[in-house]
Amino acid sequence: MKAYRVHRYGGPDAMQLDDAPVPVALSGQVLLKVKAASVNPIDWKMRSGMLAGMFPLAFPRTLGRDCAGELEGRLVAGVADPRKDGTHAEFALLPESSICEVPKGLEATAAAAVCVTGLSAWIPLVEVAALKKGQHVLIHAGAGGVGGVAIQIARHLGATVTTTSTHADYCRSLGADRVIDYTSEDFASAGPFDVVLDTLGGDAHVRSLGSLKTGGILVALSAAPIPTHTRREDVRSEKALIQATRERLERIFAWAVEGKIRPQVTQVFDLGEADKAYAAVESGHAHGKVILQP
Repeated sequence: MKAYRVHRYGGPDAMQLDDAPVPVALSGQVLLKVKAASVNPIDWKMRSGMLAGMFPLAFPRTLGRDCAGELEGRLVAGVADPRKDGTHAEFALLPESSICEVPKGLEATAAAAVCVTGLSAWIPLVEVAALKKGQHVLIHAGAGGVGGVAIQIARHLGATVTTTSTHADYCRSLGADRVIDYTSEDFASAGPFDVVLDTLGGDAHVRSLGSLKTGGILVALSAAPIPTHTRREDVRSEKALIQATRERLERIFAWAVEGKIRPQVTQVFDLGEADKAYAAVESGHAHGKVILQP
């Protein structure tokens, strides 16, 4: 099979399209014929070595966190184990507990687009923060894959949604009430907020804590390190554990079929163009989801 694999830590030249053996499913695993796989920021960060302490790589390694594919004639989708070969290949192994059947009305590209991003928005907002109608939520990076789903979830739950982005029209089309251009405006001026979804970390994390109401909650999916000295005694700060389960994926897919979430597939590349897909995500300027199709 064809697989886009990383051969060493480094830049884009550390990856190439290889001929690789088709993996064999062991107990608790399923083998999918991949129809669509998304490219997430974690992929190029794993390649670069930024996450070597958390997810050390044995080379060569196929990256890719989620996909939709064929299993015994059915379309299923789910999330791969980040400690093993991933989904940027013609075939992929996924834990049986981390997949579910894709309902009618949802295409493979759309299903792949809302696995990791859907979980990364659903768990912080619905399960950790328990976002409620009438609350004011700040969602960082609203034009990104996670932010775009988070805006839609928060809007459906009845919250007032503020987001940071330079793609104002796009974020408003997803349901944002206010879009703050972070290059020229301080997001904290739009607060105070009941809930903050922090996808950035670093200085944005510190300033986000300061923008919360007393009793508010910040849920972090940080891209940069979170300063350990930062604290406020009158608010909660939580790090969300993003884990795929069949039940969570079923609820996210159901919301997508019902139109509560619109999967944002903005760019699709063939597996042979995986270098372009990675470049689009790594640039930091892409909005929505970038998808690979073997």
